[in-house]
Amino acid sequence: MTTKEIMEQIREGLTGEYSVDIVYLESQADKYRGTKNGKEIENALADLAYEIMPEDKREILNKMMYIDGKRLDAVYLEANKLIQDKEIEKSFQLTEALYTKIRMNYRETESEVYFSFRNTLEHQLYLFFYRPTKKLIRPVFDLSQMVLLHGYNLLELRRGEEAVRVIGDAIRLNPMNTDAYFELAECYKFLKQPENLLSVTKETIEVAVTPVQLSRCYCNLGFYCVEIKDYDSAVAFYYESLIYADHPFVAAELQHIHAITRKKITPPTRDEVTAAFEKYGMQSGANPDVVGIISALAKEAIENKKLPEIRFYLHMQYGLTNDPEIKEMCDRYDTLAKQRGEA
Repeated sequence: MTTKEIMEQIREGLTGEYSVDIVYLESQADKYRGTKNGKEIENALADLAYEIMPEDKREILNKMMYIDGKRLDAVYLEANKLIQDKEIEKSFQLTEALYTKIRMNYRETESEVYFSFRNTLEHQLYLFFYRPTKKLIRPVFDLSQMVLLHGYNLLELRRGEEAVRVIGDAIRLNPMNTDAYFELAECYKFLKQPENLLSVTKETIEVAVTPVQLSRCYCNLGFYCVEIKDYDSAVAFYYESLIYADHPFVAAELQHIHAITRKKITPPTRDEVTAAFEKYGMQSGANPDVVGIISALAKEAIENKKLPEIRFYLHMQYGLTNDPEIKEMCDRYDTLAKQRGEA
């Protein structure tokens, strides 16, 4: 179905009762998030939500959703484009306005707090790790990514200390946003604060949900170990990163270690890798709690026969475990998706 056809179908489900319809539109946003034309549908749903909104609520929304007549997501996209065009200072002016708007209008109260979870998995992980007592409000836009973009610009402008504070706000808006943790790690590299780099990397490993994220964490551990001159551990971490994802720059980092130590660089044994992780109070691999939650969500999706969700969680589970039984299930549901034209 085209976006237009989907939106026509969604409109037919409106009741005329705002409190009912807004919940309905949120459920539709969840349904189509991550699909082929999900972003387009999300934008159309935001416009529809604004259209059906009572006038008094619309005034409040204007205060929260617009900057000089532009919706926040439009400002964000413009700022992103300027970064791609290497116009960092111009982008900074936009992200500073975004950051100020978000800080002023999305404040935590005694009973409510805003979180920009991007999917059900992030939401469930947050509930598991943080056991919140306040009502969680999900804003229309991904505020965490918007704030993170401002932090990125600050770091590009070599304002590292400010970037750390801003990225901390991005993490508070979504404590499962690994993009923000990785950018914070870059800040600590720039500021030459290796112990803070180690700390944030450990935090990132706890919430990593993909092999690429784990690989990047291990690369950062390798960088940390080079900084503190623990070269044997650095080699172990860099090689471990390659098990999860191939990063071309790892070879250069290993060559850099060879240039410093004048020792032949050879792949570590499994015992040597285990020793490196134990030395820093860690174990290789994904957090078992994260894997357990992904497994539970996959099981729930299978029970509810929701094919896109089944494939999403099973592939994620396999990426973290390499379990051959999970691989068989992935293949089976991938084949079913192809047969249905949903691949």
